[in-house]
Amino acid sequence: MLRRSQRLQSNGYYGSQGEPLISYKETLYRIFKRRPPHPGLDNIDQDTVEYNTDDCDTVDYNTDDFVDYSSDSSRGLFRAIKALGLLVLMLALCFGLIFSIGGLKMDFSTPFMSEYLMNGHEQVERQVQELQRELMDLRKKIDFLLPAGDRMPNFALEELGAEIVKEQSSASYLSEQAGLKLLGLTLIPAKPPCVSPRVVIQGQVPMVPGACWSFAGSQGHLTIKLPYSIAISHVTLGHISKMVSPSGKVSSAPRMFSVFGKRALDDSGVHLGTFVYDENGDPLQTFRIPDDKVDVIRYITLHVLNNWGNREYSCLYNFRVHGKLA
Repeated sequence: MLRRSQRLQSNGYYGSQGEPLISYKETLYRIFKRRPPHPGLDNIDQDTVEYNTDDCDTVDYNTDDFVDYSSDSSRGLFRAIKALGLLVLMLALCFGLIFSIGGLKMDFSTPFMSEYLMNGHEQVERQVQELQRELMDLRKKIDFLLPAGDRMPNFALEELGAEIVKEQSSASYLSEQAGLKLLGLTLIPAKPPCVSPRVVIQGQVPMVPGACWSFAGSQGHLTIKLPYSIAISHVTLGHISKMVSPSGKVSSAPRMFSVFGKRALDDSGVHLGTFVYDENGDPLQTFRIPDDKVDVIRYITLHVLNNWGNREYSCLYNFRVHGKLA
């Protein structure tokens, strides 16, 4: 006899014959294949399992369509199967990718792919050449705005302690053209104040016409005592450009010059190199000392061997010495 719920009976869910007025039946659908019954169900009827509750009449479950996943062993087996399936899927994807790449490499030998790769290579080369030209233009602009001499320390600078050694330098040039003359004879020669050779190591920027030290003729020399002993690497020579010259020429600019260095003032000196200043080049031109002549110096002498055509005098606007502290 079925067990009746007291609560349902009091609420009128049973008829006069004791039959429930409302009933339900659960229908299970098979999802997985039947597995061997769990050892713990040996003493239970495998055809029907009856569950009775206070709120339900009877619920029938067929063990043919039911697999117990409540045990730890069943859950572990199910997880292992899922992991194995994912591993197989991943291996299949990896092998498929490798085979597809291998197929593309094989297709590169075809005429179509060869022509495609050749066109792509030529296009890349053109782009590289364009980038190189743009880089060269950018470097020229940077060099114009910031010359190499401005990107290195200058040790021949008066503000750092550099000094002119007048005893080992040429005499300054004095002009007598603007004096009182009579019948072609100079009665009262005018001697305008000459510019001191210190202007060469004062690092004035920009260089303006007339703000230079001049010496007579096309040959002369200037000796500078550096504030520190350095391993010299470069020298920079400066002169105004033709663009700012009142005459449009720079005939008084040095042309060929040599540089000598020595550690003490009484030393004979070491020849560090001979260079040529380009009259059509930048106002500040930097020259590298050859590696085999790099030496530690404290005094440096600039010898001007000739200029660009002025026989009366030569001018020095700026001279710089670059290197590292010894």
